Amino acid sequence: RSPGYHAAWKIFEKAGARLIPIPVDTDGLIVDELLPHLLKKSNIRALYLTPHRQYPTTVTLSKERRSQLIALSNQHNFTIIEDDYDYEFHFEQAPYYPLASQQELINTVYIGTLSKVVAPALRIGYLATRNEQLLQQVTELRYIIDIQGDNIMEQAVLELIQDGTIRRHIRKATLLYKKKRDFMIAQVDKYLQDHVSYTSPQGGLAVWLSFKHQIDWAFLSQKLRERSVHIPHPENYSRENIFGGIRLGYGSLSEELIEEGIIILAELLEQAKRSFR
Repeated sequence: RSPGYHAAWKIFEKAGARLIPIPVDTDGLIVDELLPHLLKKSNIRALYLTPHRQYPTTVTLSKERRSQLIALSNQHNFTIIEDDYDYEFHFEQAPYYPLASQQELINTVYIGTLSKVVAPALRIGYLATRNEQLLQQVTELRYIIDIQGDNIMEQAVLELIQDGTIRRHIRKATLLYKKKRDFMIAQVDKYLQDHVSYTSPQGGLAVWLSFKHQIDWAFLSQKLRERSVHIPHPENYSRENIFGGIRLGYGSLSEELIEEGIIILAELLEQAKRSFR
């Protein structure tokens, strides 16, 4: 999907895949945009997506579109690769279950990470699939990269999961991240309402802001660097170089740094808007 996760695109391309971007809207991936490629016999082998909280826009794939995707996957025999990178943090309501949990979905690969649950330095990911042949192939490739991984760390994390420590940590972290989400939204309303629009995310560690005006991104990016404010360049998640919005993370920031960054961004957006004219 596009916008999407640039690192995943690079991995697929290195593996020889030809990528076809599918747009997203407020209900997630636009399934109707996928259908023409399937009907043209484009040899679609897999669909990679982040349905729980789409990267980078944070929107959730609607229930109706989830059902459509499952039916299309079964009908056209393509695998749904579901990247559930921050499923654990949800604020207002219970999330949809993963697509991979639906028994009627035949071809599925579910991937996730513990780096956001425990700590960014903890590079432990996981994969689940009903395809035993694929699982064996992945295991063999993993063995080539790293024979045994970090067995001691993995065992320690397993014990934290089994004794309930991780679950308790997630509950506490969710309350903290909700407070940070609310604070960031308040600052956006206070300083950026003339420049951006947004939908408050129902979970996760970031907010997606859509520009209300055309912006000179080259100018804005340069000025942000000069003020020591790091915002990922939109080219990191757009295959068409369409700079319609920016993703602001808040997970590791204090309230003071969030407000300071928002104030600087507001000043520079006003300058960038004038520069574009």
